[in-house]
Amino acid sequence: MKYIAHLISTVFQPLLMPTYGIMLLFVYTYFGVTYLDQFWLILTPVFLFSFAIPSILIFLLYKMGIISDLSLKVRSERIYPYLITLISYSVMIWFYYKMHMPLWFLMIPISSVAIMAVAIIITLKWKISAHMFGVGGLIGGAMSVSYFVEHSNPYFMFMGLFIIAGLVGTSRLILKRHTLAQVIAGFFLGFILSFVFVWMGTRG
Repeated sequence: MKYIAHLISTVFQPLLMPTYGIMLLFVYTYFGVTYLDQFWLILTPVFLFSFAIPSILIFLLYKMGIISDLSLKVRSERIYPYLITLISYSVMIWFYYKMHMPLWFLMIPISSVAIMAVAIIITLKWKISAHMFGVGGLIGGAMSVSYFVEHSNPYFMFMGLFIIAGLVGTSRLILKRHTLAQVIAGFFLGFILSFVFVWMGTRG
């Protein structure tokens, strides 16, 4: 059971959520047609700046002894990795801005920065689930894009995403990385901020 929980936690780790989110855009939005010829140009920055670069720098922190575990089990050791991720995400936003992407699209990574900033503040006093604010942000962004950009309701996709969220949350509990309160709080932090930010992007 713990092996499966580890596998789920690895596949749906928070640093990969933005990449999954952008990939979903090509599946259920007009991106699949309008931006098909720019697929790799759009996907590469999110993979580099939200996953590859933060992962490498966090690994270097581990090798330098600044953090004791790559899974960031110790709450006080999460600040530096969170700051690294926040800065890297900010560079990604600038890159997409220079590509003249729609405002609602820019709000997806901007919401991730906002979530990370709030998480840093919370982490000073309490340990919140990064896995859950990652998957919560993915679902919130997908819902907001569906309702306010596409004006559609891909309920089968939402069902699948909520099942994934349940699996991720259960895995964190099985591995005893978080309490139920930390899991729920993480999900709603990601979901609410992502949903609201993307909605605001459609109003501009």
